[in-house]
Amino acid sequence: MIDARRMEVYTAVFNHDLEIVEPVQALVVSSSSFQALLEQKQIVFFGNGASKCKHLLQENRNALFLENVYPSAKWLGALANQKLSAKQFEDLSTFEPFYLKEFTVTKSKL
Repeated sequence: MIDARRMEVYTAVFNHDLEIVEPVQALVVSSSSFQALLEQKQIVFFGNGASKCKHLLQENRNALFLENVYPSAKWLGALANQKLSAKQFEDLSTFEPFYLKEFTVTKSKL
């Protein structure tokens, strides 16, 4: 989980084989967040956004919170090297970045 400010996080859920269970999303955290999954399986929460869920979900026996585990860009080099070795390149003329939310500009008062 990555903190997205207020009570929102950027999150995804993967199983132990790193298969997607819940896709990447911007989620406003509430006490009902992840409840359907927590009824079936244990979920390990980590990242700088996990603390937003901890006070809401820590009573659930299937919610496990790891401290000091954060996403890191240090692994991107190895992934990029794998793509380079396999000659898998993006076509920069047609590539579009993936944004979770629409970007909006707010007018500030001068």
